[in-house]
Amino acid sequence: MERNDQAIQRAIENAARISAGRGVFFRQTVANRLGINTSDLNCLNILQLAGPLTAGQLAERAGLTRGGAITAALDRMERAGLIERERDPGDRRRTIVRHTQEAIDRIAPLMPAEPWRAVYEHFTDAELRIILEYTQRSSEAARISIEKLQGT
Repeated sequence: MERNDQAIQRAIENAARISAGRGVFFRQTVANRLGINTSDLNCLNILQLAGPLTAGQLAERAGLTRGGAITAALDRMERAGLIERERDPGDRRRTIVRHTQEAIDRIAPLMPAEPWRAVYEHFTDAELRIILEYTQRSSEAARISIEKLQGT
């Protein structure tokens, strides 16, 4: 495999840092509009992608403690009408969490897909596959870095 030019790598790293920073501000703005925090918004994103989860599964995927942190997040999201909790019929000690239709309805106008779709139109399918691979590999690098920082 041919190695990339160092200047291109630095430009990608800089652009990724700027994009990540803007992403943080964007998610903070959306969370503020919903009356929740960014950790709660992350939980909603996980639920939307994964479907219903137990409170423990959600805590693990969101990087929250199973006790107070996930309970506080669920309480905030439930008060805001963004999630529903129900007892697991197979194990009454567990709680199943799912996002509500109200969550989808309230988040959709704040996070429209059109700006990103307009970006995708500038690339061929082959280029989009490369972008997808880069995004997946970057996400995995972030996961590994988080685990190292957390000492796990």
